[in-house]
Amino acid sequence: MKRKQQPDLAALFDSYCEAYTASDWQVLKTLQEMPLDDIIRKNKQAAYDYLYSDVALKKRLIWLNKLFSDCGLKDYEQLLGLLKENSKLIRRNIEKIILDKEKKTRNLLEQLYPELDEDSQNWTRQLFKYWDNSHASASKIKFRNKQAVIDYCSKHIELYCTQQIAWLPQKPYTRIHWANETDVDEFVPRHVLRYVLSEHMALTQITRLHACDAIVPFIDEKEWQAALEELFRYWLADSAEANRRMLLLPYCFYGAEWQIAQLAPLIKSWSKASRKQLVGLTMKLLGLKASPNALIILNDWMETAPYGMYKRAAWVAFRQAAIRKGLSIEELADQIIPNFGFNRQGEKMVDYGTRTFRVTLMPDFSISVLDLDKQKVSKSLPAPLKSDNREKAENARAEQAGLKKRVKTQTNIQKKRLEQSLKNGRTWPKEAWLATFIENPVMRYIATGLIWGVYKEGKLQDSFRYLEDGTFTTVDEKEFLLPDNAVISLVHPIDLPDETLAGWKEQLDDYELIPFIPQLSAPVHRLTETEKQGDTLLRYSGKKVYLSNIYEFETADITIRIENNTLHIIDRSFNVVAQLSFVYEESDCFLKELYFSSVEEGEDINTIQLPKEERLPLSSIPERFISTLLDILNRAFPLNE
Repeated sequence: MKRKQQPDLAALFDSYCEAYTASDWQVLKTLQEMPLDDIIRKNKQAAYDYLYSDVALKKRLIWLNKLFSDCGLKDYEQLLGLLKENSKLIRRNIEKIILDKEKKTRNLLEQLYPELDEDSQNWTRQLFKYWDNSHASASKIKFRNKQAVIDYCSKHIELYCTQQIAWLPQKPYTRIHWANETDVDEFVPRHVLRYVLSEHMALTQITRLHACDAIVPFIDEKEWQAALEELFRYWLADSAEANRRMLLLPYCFYGAEWQIAQLAPLIKSWSKASRKQLVGLTMKLLGLKASPNALIILNDWMETAPYGMYKRAAWVAFRQAAIRKGLSIEELADQIIPNFGFNRQGEKMVDYGTRTFRVTLMPDFSISVLDLDKQKVSKSLPAPLKSDNREKAENARAEQAGLKKRVKTQTNIQKKRLEQSLKNGRTWPKEAWLATFIENPVMRYIATGLIWGVYKEGKLQDSFRYLEDGTFTTVDEKEFLLPDNAVISLVHPIDLPDETLAGWKEQLDDYELIPFIPQLSAPVHRLTETEKQGDTLLRYSGKKVYLSNIYEFETADITIRIENNTLHIIDRSFNVVAQLSFVYEESDCFLKELYFSSVEEGEDINTIQLPKEERLPLSSIPERFISTLLDILNRAFPLNE
């Protein structure tokens, strides 16, 4: 394994690994300024000699990532030769590098395969499976009948994979029927179920296995889900050991909606216990599942969690689900707003067997229960009588017990989303707006106290309000007909003439309506016509400020960064960063110019590259958004004094 090295270069390479290990950023900066990457590219053989020298494993891992990730070297035979060391950590790092490089590395791996030990051969086969599963042809796999399923599993089941489920009890999956099976004595052969479980447990990368997805429909769904639940509980009882976490894959992919829902409190408890692997994995799986409950859990974390790795993980998983569905994040978030079982009028029937109740969601989101037999109204479902179906009654009461909290959580999320929409000027086509705000009983109550506008090319054409009787009204209380091609947004006061704004405020007061968000009192800071023609605001140039005051205005959507004499305000509601330069004269800070730049897709506070050189024309940014940003600056600094 050892190779002869050039002393000076070997010492240089070793200095880098030592500095990286010790997080000595000053030394690392000095090495990069040499520049080290160019030295490596010009002396590749010396770099490879150091990689294969007698250095500690930690240094070898640092160096292989330096060569093949940072420097982008493509001599993959040098990389794959490290597999002969039989190190799990080396295999893991190599996998990250070559996972998307099948064409460049598969032949090399096939040639190297006979020389590898058993563990590395098993790893190689799993990587080949991952690649094969990613091919377009893999998604077309289908089985004609259950015999074809049996034959396929018999042929493809592997000892290495089944070793990964040796810790699981076999009883939960020994007596499961085929789907639509009429013979009560015919069960799915155990090796079929072991194949599905073991293939998932042996994975090192998260993916849907097309063969397993084609097999599972042949298995009785309820019995299969019950077996998964028992296995899942067994794992939880064993402290949810992280090394066995891949059991979450079949549980999430094939579990029922009630099983997905019960992951919510588990994710919360795992996050409190700093079990980052489990939280991150579960969020990725929920994004792949993309069922209503899975997306609701992700959306809850996106909207309510403090900013951090879990919020970011939820956002990434939700965004990937939206991309696969051909939707924006906001469009998908609209589609999953729960109705909690209520119809458009906010009503649902609850059956106790002998008694029936009509449960109504009230405008204040409280619950009213009407006993249809006695015509008696109460605030909650009653305890079951002897004549009632106890199971139905207890299930209904349990559901209602958590309803208030779930409705409150959802209304808090929608409040935040509406505040974002007021700020960024998000629009809805008519049909999407009706589906979101009128068909859903929760959103229908919210919509009545808000003022909406029909917009064309960003300009307000008409403003209206939705009435509880299903009609629309104008500021003059005349009926308003919503055009078929209407593009609708929340009205911002900056778009309304003073007289119209006053009229809407008066109408809400007259009907004693309390808006869900402080819409009509939103601050207004208008641009001058001259400012609208440019890309830079100079109105605050020369103003003396105390920069530290700005940190009081950080929120879940707004992040403040101060770097290189520039104040950066990153607003994720519109994917824009405001950049306000400043200068120090002795101990005093004076503002200079303000301009806006776009945040690239996928960038966040951890990955954003600042400063941004691009300057967006002010006319391309909604004036309401600029107004909101200027209000933050005016509240943080005494700019009008």
